[in-house]
Amino acid sequence: MPFYEYTCARCGERITLQRPMAEASAAASCPMCGEGRLVRAISRIHVVKSEAERARDPSWIDRDLARRLRKKSEGRLSPAFKDTLDKMESS
Repeated sequence: MPFYEYTCARCGERITLQRPMAEASAAASCPMCGEGRLVRAISRIHVVKSEAERARDPSWIDRDLARRLRKKSEGRLSPAFKDTLDKMESS
């Protein structure tokens, strides 16, 4: 069953609901303020790869590691390290 993200028209709270595709546009209420007008938001997709697919394309390891290192550094990167991460993400 897919996940859908919505934003509350009143308070701006972003919520995620797991529901059948047939109910993607069905009414739902905001758990924070009770407003009944939730606007469907555009969200990222998640693609699951098999072990065989990941073994054929190891570049995802570099991109994932670079993303995690960037997040952990909280923006405190030397120019040389930033260049290294940029190269890892572009591979």
